[in-house]
Amino acid sequence: MSDADAHVQALRTLISVSKRVHGSLDLTETLDAVAEGVVEAAGFGLAVVNLAEPNGDFTVVSAAGSDKLRREMVGTKGSADNWHELFRRADRWDNLYFVDHRKGVPESLYTWVPDIPVPQDPDAWHPLDCLFAPLMAPGGAWVGVLSVDLPLSGMRPGPEQREILSLFAEHAAIAILHARMHSALEHNQHELRHAATHDSLTGLANRAFLRDRVNALLREPGREVGVLVLDLNGFKRVNDAAGHEAGDEVLRVVARRMRRHIREGDVLARMGGDEFLVVLSGENLAGPLRETADRLREVVSKPIETATGVHFVGASVGSALGTAGDDFGELVATADAEMYRVKRQRRLRAGNPSIPA
Repeated sequence: MSDADAHVQALRTLISVSKRVHGSLDLTETLDAVAEGVVEAAGFGLAVVNLAEPNGDFTVVSAAGSDKLRREMVGTKGSADNWHELFRRADRWDNLYFVDHRKGVPESLYTWVPDIPVPQDPDAWHPLDCLFAPLMAPGGAWVGVLSVDLPLSGMRPGPEQREILSLFAEHAAIAILHARMHSALEHNQHELRHAATHDSLTGLANRAFLRDRVNALLREPGREVGVLVLDLNGFKRVNDAAGHEAGDEVLRVVARRMRRHIREGDVLARMGGDEFLVVLSGENLAGPLRETADRLREVVSKPIETATGVHFVGASVGSALGTAGDDFGELVATADAEMYRVKRQRRLRAGNPSIPA
């Protein structure tokens, strides 16, 4: 094969590999495809992807060509100062940075040295030689760095191989940016979905999540559905005496405690203010419903330490038990009515029917 034919074949391989790299929108898959693509398309035995961090450091996120290289390198970090020193020592090969073994890399920068003999030919690849291709965003910011080693020819890369590596680095940088934007978009969408279905103060489910979950449960034949409505006792005193920030902290603590004391699969939601709702599902729920109510009353009544001091609240709990096909709103209304009966009885026992809840 002539040099021209070999160059065309290399470009075809580059295009094929670049399509695969651009085809993935998952950041981890993209980074792995970049490392593997360098080995396949650019004619190097080893490749490492170093991803830039906001503080200027670089972290090795992918490696290809050797399982040992991957095990030893992935996760290692290099400080921005060490990388700047490395580039200061490097010779510029157009868009690439080459560090001759006689200059060496900074001692504090972790490197992986391949197990190859030291060559006699000055143009051959030395085990301590290093070649780097910057991964740059269109605006000039560094996305990361491709580190390559062991050119398959055994010689220092010539102009054509360096051109292939530079072209691939440009494609890889764009693919990484696309994957990052996709990951950020998915994260934002997840946060929006979470915000739409969860209470911002406590992180518990809200009415929207509860409605969807219960509607699904009520469509399952043979299931029982238990409802607990829980309202805090003495919460108004916390707000009046210590302020709403203390009240918010009490609500967060109560939510964390209750979350730890419901069964897996059951739903705990904040309905607003100091009212919470628990939905249990399964079979023979009469016992578990009582036991859950007792546990929640107990954990809520324990002292709550906040920045403003120690606070005490209690809980009035009402329950209702139904089956698939029952109206969920009626179950909640039944539990809510029982909860208010419990609260009124507590006030009567305290000798003041108008005592604040």
